Amino acid sequence: DFTAVARKLRSHGRRVVGIGLRDAASDLLVRSCDEFIIYDTLVEKDESTTGYHLNSIRQMVLTLLQQMMAQFEGGAIPLAALDQEFEKRQPELKWASLGFSGLQDFLESQKELTVLSPADGETSVIVRSSITARAEVDQILQYRTALSTAGFRLVDHEIRQDVLQALHTLLTNEPGVHTLEKSILRLKEQYDDDNLLRSRDDIHEVARLVKQATVLESQPESWELDALTLSPDLSLVDFVRRCESVYMTSLVQRNLSIDDEALARLLYGRTDAWNEVQALQALAADTLHDTGTQVSAESRHRLPRHLAQNTDVRNALQDMVNWPLDEEASLEKAVQYNQMGMELRTADFERSRVYFLKAAKMMYLLLLDKQPGASLMDMEWYLASYCAATAGAHFSQHNYPQAILYYQAFFAIVKETEPVWDRVRKLVPPMLSFYFTIAPNEYSDLLKVAPGRTHPARLCVLLHNHRNVGVRRRWLELARSLVLINPALLRGIIQRLAFLEDDDQLSGSHETRVTLTRLLSGEAVNDDPLLTEQKSTYENGVYALNGSHSTNGTDRAKNGVTEYP
Repeated sequence: DFTAVARKLRSHGRRVVGIGLRDAASDLLVRSCDEFIIYDTLVEKDESTTGYHLNSIRQMVLTLLQQMMAQFEGGAIPLAALDQEFEKRQPELKWASLGFSGLQDFLESQKELTVLSPADGETSVIVRSSITARAEVDQILQYRTALSTAGFRLVDHEIRQDVLQALHTLLTNEPGVHTLEKSILRLKEQYDDDNLLRSRDDIHEVARLVKQATVLESQPESWELDALTLSPDLSLVDFVRRCESVYMTSLVQRNLSIDDEALARLLYGRTDAWNEVQALQALAADTLHDTGTQVSAESRHRLPRHLAQNTDVRNALQDMVNWPLDEEASLEKAVQYNQMGMELRTADFERSRVYFLKAAKMMYLLLLDKQPGASLMDMEWYLASYCAATAGAHFSQHNYPQAILYYQAFFAIVKETEPVWDRVRKLVPPMLSFYFTIAPNEYSDLLKVAPGRTHPARLCVLLHNHRNVGVRRRWLELARSLVLINPALLRGIIQRLAFLEDDDQLSGSHETRVTLTRLLSGEAVNDDPLLTEQKSTYENGVYALNGSHSTNGTDRAKNGVTEYP
């Protein structure tokens, strides 16, 4: 391999970055590079469900093979019989969407599992003995799939615990100083100074466990903006275990049975680590007890507490609970509907919102039935996607009161401190931009910029300096609502405005930042000069037609926030 090349380059003082597949790169090559990037982590890991779908299909095929082996002599299953049985279970599967021409093509890519044996014009499928002899492979694969779907990539246990130890030391020695992102950068600098091979990707993956672990004195609003302080007297052992218990919590939430030996092999590389596994189970049980569920008065169904108590999500939850599902719910169908919705979400809001709603309803029913693999995070992901598509549908139809309801439901679900954030964070900026664009649209005063391609901070500058006082006041009302729903989003915009002010020197960014900062702190801003003075000139390239106020429905003001009947 390239080990000798990497070493030679480093001997000449060069910084060497390697890249390769997780299962193909040798440990020697990894250690010979200053940094090694795992290619698998670069391919659409945030928004694509293809990786999960492939893993679930792989597990399904393996289960089917093991069930059919006893029916045929020597365990050689005719490919045609396997294909027919698989078609019964997955009639809607389109192999082409996964990159394969059919079942045979898929099996040929899984050479570590099966051998295809053509004879007398018929091809048979034989499961490799190394697989049939290891019953735990099914369980480990199921665990890997579940963690991957939850957004976790398992880092080698020695590296994982080393990074957690370094993170504990940093946050203990410097409490209230570093955000999570700054902690990651600081650890990377330390490892580089010590000439230790730790990729930023590995450090980032391990540090993300802090987001869902009960290790902090107080939960931040934003991982990018708020400094972290550990809980008092939290020992290193407790810190590491609480962070690693996040894996266990994710598996238990999916109603998966826990095999101590299989999980010990997966998490620690050895089967005798059952004490550690049982300690993680106890911590996961405490976490799940604290989060809990509650009965929704509207639906009379059991829902997660943080959703059931949130009035901004009420309409979306009612849509999901009341949706008349005319087919049996399954994990595979939920994933397929979500994938179909994602493929259409920028082209057809109406069809995509139905697909997302079906996916959310299926996952909701599977959670109620405690089906193995059902995921609360996936349900929230599908529901957030439904809110985004529904808001887009109402926006395109100029039904702004309804659009606002679903924009705000989206912002209420996708808080940075919730696990679903990593799934939808790329949607947040354009959603904010379209949400703020409602202000000029209600006055039939169209912007000269495209909201989908304009950062919400820049859009706020345009709206703050808009010549129509009604537009400016309406924009502030929308921003004030955002403070009540998800203040971290407005804090992110304020941070971006500071960058636009200092680096881009964008005219109007300072005044906009001051206004939003006052709004965030709870100060009244209706005395802002911009709201009491009708401007007669265009500023900063701000646009176009001065129309009359049109809100597609009666509105009324209460406590400075516009409500819709």
